[in-house]
Amino acid sequence: MTSFTPKELKELRKAMQECLDQAIELSVHVGNCTYNEGEATFKVKLTKEGSISQEVKMLDQFASLYDLDPTRIAKINGASVTLRGYNSKASKMPWQVESIDGKDKYKLTDDQAKSLFCKMETVQ
Repeated sequence: MTSFTPKELKELRKAMQECLDQAIELSVHVGNCTYNEGEATFKVKLTKEGSISQEVKMLDQFASLYDLDPTRIAKINGASVTLRGYNSKASKMPWQVESIDGKDKYKLTDDQAKSLFCKMETVQ
């Protein structure tokens, strides 16, 4: 029995992604792979078009809890970024941030998110 090479697994993942994208009208994400000898298991996530992800739902809840403004634009390493999600399973860096152009993604701690995205007080 032969085991898979990393190159074979990468090609298999890409082929699965392309095949699923063409076969159904859902957003498909083929994720991590675990393998043992001749068996490979892929994590596949199907999302109905237009549905809201769990990370976005959690962002709305936790942004209000931490008094953050999810519409605010901040700068990280010169790139303009916005809050995109909250991962409740990631205890150290739960805040998901993405650059405006969509090229870069970052994860932030609670303190980093507070310093970058705190709500501005209005002065009257």
